[in-house]
Amino acid sequence: MIVIVSLGLLIINEKQGDLLKTKVSKKIDEYLETNYENILSNINKEEVKYKNNEFTAKIMSKENKKLYFTVKYKNKNITDTYQKDYEEGKTLLTSLNKSIENTIQEETNIDCKVHEIKPFNKYSEKVQERLLKEEDLIHLKYYYIEKELEIDSWEKEGVTKEIEKVIKPIKEKEITPKYYEITLVNKEDITTTITISNITEEFLELEEKEEIIDDIIHQKNTERVKNSKITYK
Repeated sequence: MIVIVSLGLLIINEKQGDLLKTKVSKKIDEYLETNYENILSNINKEEVKYKNNEFTAKIMSKENKKLYFTVKYKNKNITDTYQKDYEEGKTLLTSLNKSIENTIQEETNIDCKVHEIKPFNKYSEKVQERLLKEEDLIHLKYYYIEKELEIDSWEKEGVTKEIEKVIKPIKEKEITPKYYEITLVNKEDITTTITISNITEEFLELEEKEEIIDDIIHQKNTERVKNSKITYK
């Protein structure tokens, strides 16, 4: 009996929510006009949805639907995710990063993570335009690749070869991240890890690459490591 009553109340609340959608939609329009007048001509508002006593509306860029933020109305209060999702472009960049990850997986069979280097609003207008158009993303160095490697032999030759196994196939497919961030995990002692950053595809051509890796895995901040601009922690 308790379950039936609870479900009955849920149905009533949902119906009441549906009846209020038009009124809430107008309030959200007023909120957008007051707070985001400067972008009104560049956005579209999806139909308001109601669930769990909360009204939400997705506000999308006309240039790319993957760039959007959400406005929420609950208990007569309105909040939004504009800063993180729209201005900093989290929704768009997350989608684009996933697309590049899938491309790398399909082209090289390498499982990795792709991350933007900075928020959308910190890129130049030209880069922002290419991101919105999703134009030649794999060659647009707005991102870096993160990869974790378990190392069988904690010595320079073995470690260098494992790093090359990541960078070389990606380079051969002409996928060009800004840099790689590779975390090395010692299989013989998993408490021993080193995260190497700012590795570029030029690393493959360095005559001293094995010596640089040797310095890094033995925590030696030598001049050749500094000159390579590779960092580690």
